[in-house]
This record gives sequence, C-alpha cells and structure tokens, in this order.
Amino acid sequence: MKLRWGPAIATLGAAAAGALAWGLLSGPRAGRGPSPDYPGGHPIDAARIQAGKLPLAVMPPEVTGALELHSDEIVKTAELVATKQARISGTCPPGSAIRLVGEDGSVVCQRLPKGVVSVAAVTAVPRSSSTGTAQGTVPGGVGRFQTSGADDFLVAPIQLPDGAVVTGFSYTWFDADERVDGAAWLYRSDDSVMAGAGTQGASADVRRSETTDVKDAKVDNSRYGYLVYFQVSAEASSNLIPIAAAVTWRLP
Repeated sequence: MKLRWGPAIATLGAAAAGALAWGLLSGPRAGRGPSPDYPGGHPIDAARIQAGKLPLAVMPPEVTGALELHSDEIVKTAELVATKQARISGTCPPGSAIRLVGEDGSVVCQRLPKGVVSVAAVTAVPRSSSTGTAQGTVPGGVGRFQTSGADDFLVAPIQLPDGAVVTGFSYTWFDADERVDGAAWLYRSDDSVMAGAGTQGASADVRRSETTDVKDAKVDNSRYGYLVYFQVSAEASSNLIPIAAAVTWRLP
C-alpha cells in the first residue's frame, strides 16, 4: 500500500509556518522594528517612572535626546556661573578712585594727587527749622532761596578726603538785588571758618567768586566734619539764590 505523504507534509508545513509567524509577533522584539500596534514603542509604565526604575535604554529617543541636551546646558550654565564677575561691592573714599576690581567684587583704591569736591545749594537745609525756602531756577543755575523768616543760612555737609590740603574755595550764585549781598563759607565742625567768598553787586547773570586764602587747610576727618554755609535773605528772596560751592584740594 502506498502512503500519500504529499498533502500531509504540505499541511504540516503550513502549520509550522503559522506557528513561527505567531511566535514572531507575540515573542520578544529585540532588534526588530516597531510593532504596528505601538509605532512609538511599547507604552511606559508610570509606576516604573515614579519608582525611578525605568532604564534609560527603554525610553523613547525623543526623551533621551532631550535629557542629554538639558544636561549639557546645565553643565554650561554652571561653568558660566563659576567664571562670572561678582557685582562690585566695594567703594573708594573721597579723593580716590577704583584701580582694580577683584573677582569677589572687592575694589583696590588709588588716591588722586588733587581734585575738586562740590556741593549744590539746592540740597542744603536752613539753619533754623522755622525758615521757609524754595527751589529757585534761573538761566544757568538751580539753587535755593529764602521765602520767610529772619535772614538765615543754608547748611550742607561736604565730604573732603582725609589728609588732603584745601587749596581753594569757590562760590557760584545769582544775585540781582542791589540792597543785599550774599556769601558762602567753608566751616569746620568746631565752628572754625576755613574760607569764604561773597557776591558783588547786582546782575541778571549767574556769577562765581573764589579765594585761595584758606585757614587750617589740612583735612582731619577723624576729628572734624566739614560744612558749607550759604547766606540767604527773606528780603532779597528769589533775587539772591545760592547755587553751589566747590573746594579744591591736593595731597601733601
């Protein structure tokens, strides 16, 4: 009797091929392309992400690429912060200038051989609290004048470099009053007058006077403060407006 193997073998071959195809679809897919069900890769388990157990290798390329990019940017930012110049925190006293700035913001000062320090009369206050004053503006200057009360003075502190020698004092003013003259003085806090300059006649222009006649010229900030007194007058009112005073100095 003859056995007919042909159809049986064909049937077994078809079954084996089907089983192989099913195994390929249902088994591990390492090294193979994405499945039609999950084109972007198999869904990531949120619990694994929260637990920190998700391997970097199984993350989508878009995620791993973004993490690498941000890591590089964080490193670059840290490097830039490490080399950043700190904000300048130091200061130099009057009569000196900043020579060097350290990485931590500190400064190295260098004293100047000479200079000028000025003070604006508009910032000064009346010696008596009952004296009324107002800001005055004229072509070429802004100052302060007296509006009420007995004739008084405006007082303003002035910062001079310690150890310097005062070489001159100047006064800038507006005086259009024929009857009243004004003046300004450089005072030491022990009530000593160091220098003074006054107005001369009446004019519609801003003018300036100066002197090199200075008493007790050496500045000693450890013992004294220094002030400028501006003379004002309620009678002259806005016709007498102190504008500014300046002190020239040099190092000994």
